Amino acid sequence: MKSLFAFLFFAISSIAAAEQPQVIILKLDDVVSAGLSSGPVHHRWQKVADYLKENQIKGSFGIITESLEEDNPRFFKWITDIQDEGLIEFWLHGYKRRSAEDSGEFESGTAAEQQAILERGAQLAREKLGFELVAFGPHWSGTTEATDEALEAVPSIKIWLYGPKEPKHFSRLSLDRVLALENPTFVPDPEKFKATYEERAADRDVLVLQGHPAQWDEKRWEGFLEIIAFLKSKNVVFMTPSEYLATVE
Repeated sequence: MKSLFAFLFFAISSIAAAEQPQVIILKLDDVVSAGLSSGPVHHRWQKVADYLKENQIKGSFGIITESLEEDNPRFFKWITDIQDEGLIEFWLHGYKRRSAEDSGEFESGTAAEQQAILERGAQLAREKLGFELVAFGPHWSGTTEATDEALEAVPSIKIWLYGPKEPKHFSRLSLDRVLALENPTFVPDPEKFKATYEERAADRDVLVLQGHPAQWDEKRWEGFLEIIAFLKSKNVVFMTPSEYLATVE
């Protein structure tokens, strides 16, 4: 009888686990100001923000925080209005906008030096936007053990997007990279995405999917839409980083 109960418990638990939908976190990179003479951001950022709102899809936008240095009320209001709506969460995408000649800002330096970079971005967000940037992912940069140590020293950062599977120092939530929206970078290719998803990602509880909307022309935009339709066919749930964190704490 005990073995029968054990079997039934295992079967019910397995069914319940199988019914849990996969969580998708859209990690959309490189929000910066478009400059005072134009709109608050590149028009493609407004396009993706409108699409997510119209379709009630949650996601997250990474700010390169150097763009918060200059006074730009229209840019700040664009961010805070979207953040307040609750569908899209902004996160800390490093400080410096990198050029091809530069190295990544988290590829070298001590833990203290990298901590200073993170704290400057966090401070700018508090001063200019009035809220904390709870998640972090580096802009066009690898990371080192110093990054791992630096993140642990900044308590406002609770989520590492595309972090190591098992960080050495960071004790909060680290979500590793499995695949991205784009393949190659900047190009949402639906067929490549579907093949990689089925091969490597279909059985994952949560996926963080990186993309760069400012680089999407009309063809790339259509590729993004097809990928979203494919994910919806899998009955996934879209969440913000902080929303997912609340489910695992």
